[in-house]
Amino acid sequence: MEIENFSYKLKTGRLLFQNLNANFQDHQVNIIFGPNGTGKTTLLDFIATVNQRDPTSFHQFPSFSRIAYQPQSVSFIYEATVFDTLKMVMGMSGFRGKFKLTDLPAELQPLAATKYGELSGGQRRLVMIDAVSRLDRDLYLFDEPESGLDPKMANLVMERIHELNQRGKKVIMTSHQFQNVGRNDYLLFLKAGKMQFSGSPTEFLKQAGTQNLVEAYIKQDQDF
Repeated sequence: MEIENFSYKLKTGRLLFQNLNANFQDHQVNIIFGPNGTGKTTLLDFIATVNQRDPTSFHQFPSFSRIAYQPQSVSFIYEATVFDTLKMVMGMSGFRGKFKLTDLPAELQPLAATKYGELSGGQRRLVMIDAVSRLDRDLYLFDEPESGLDPKMANLVMERIHELNQRGKKVIMTSHQFQNVGRNDYLLFLKAGKMQFSGSPTEFLKQAGTQNLVEAYIKQDQDF
């Protein structure tokens, strides 16, 4: 999957992307980092075809029907239980088999009868990420899936995302968090309309001359 020489101007006239190039790896979790306002969510919207893709710039991405997209804010039926919410998502994916309580991950089974609207923000996010992960798609997009979560919940979310990749699924996500980055993940640093870095966490650390990903990020942000 590749983006080549992609430029995009906002309605305000600000050039958000300028000849942006990006290569995404099929067998790694691709994590897009970058300061707020650099267009990470907008880029996911183009990949997901929420915004219309330019076919001359976007290459080898699946069609809309083969993409699962979990945005930051997810509205759902607040009166539906967690179990019913997951069943509805499964039904939307074309699943016609039996979906049982024991099919829920251990963390969600105690919440099965709880209404979606009564969950905390972190619990809602875990429910939707678990639901999206159950869809049979080729590419999965997650927009800041760890945002607002405590460390335990964030770790659970990233375990789900890494499990998808281990099953051979393609994954692209955005993030501001570093504690759950895996050594085999693929990092992309977006700033000033371009990908300023693409590579492994080890290469990112080496380029910054540090052993701490947060320090490496801050240095990268200062350099561009």
